[in-house]
Amino acid sequence: MSKTHRVSRTSIRAVMEEDDSLSVGDNRAEMLIERVVVDDNVMTAIEDVFAGTSLVSDSEKVSRILAVRAEVNQNWSQARDSFLAIGRALLDLENVLSKAEYVKLRQGSERLFPFSDATATQLRRIAKAVADGVIPLEACPGSYGTAYQITLLNEYQLRVARERGLLRPDVTRREIASLRKETVTKQDVSGRVDVNLLKDEYRKLLRQREKLESEMAAVDSKIQDIRGLLGDLVE
Repeated sequence: MSKTHRVSRTSIRAVMEEDDSLSVGDNRAEMLIERVVVDDNVMTAIEDVFAGTSLVSDSEKVSRILAVRAEVNQNWSQARDSFLAIGRALLDLENVLSKAEYVKLRQGSERLFPFSDATATQLRRIAKAVADGVIPLEACPGSYGTAYQITLLNEYQLRVARERGLLRPDVTRREIASLRKETVTKQDVSGRVDVNLLKDEYRKLLRQREKLESEMAAVDSKIQDIRGLLGDLVE
């Protein structure tokens, strides 16, 4: 279980006083001060990133990094909420319009919205994945591009992603892409297709083969009859 490390609030306040965008009297700044309780993993990351420098021993610089990190995470979550709200709105609109109207909407997407139809499709898919529980809301990345990559995972890949702890807000697109590449030849059939549909297709192919075999038998019989009538002339 990871430990937490609380950074001195005095250090954080000192950072706020020096930064015009994060004044101490600002509610946002006060909220950040209260939230700066740091997981050991974060401190380890800072130590790794700044290895070879004296930054880790400078409490003011560490506090500044942590304060900015807290604000970035907050705004990153807001970005996630924004693109999910857009996706849900687009899904609702799809349910209101007729099929013909919806086709027109997609064709004119860039004239009505500040994004292309391709982006709109991605946002709808992400919103649906979250609504269906495929991507837990708290695990949805702040980048819609990364979140969309998760929606492309099949059942087997999703299971692997859960086992490896890849369904988390800070997962990177590279991590998801690597997972997809690694598991492309290890896909679980039951996770990619409807088993009942596959069984129906199997039975259909068996019937088709039986029919073809019957037709081939009839053709072979006809060939033998003709050969019997023509004899040496068949060559």
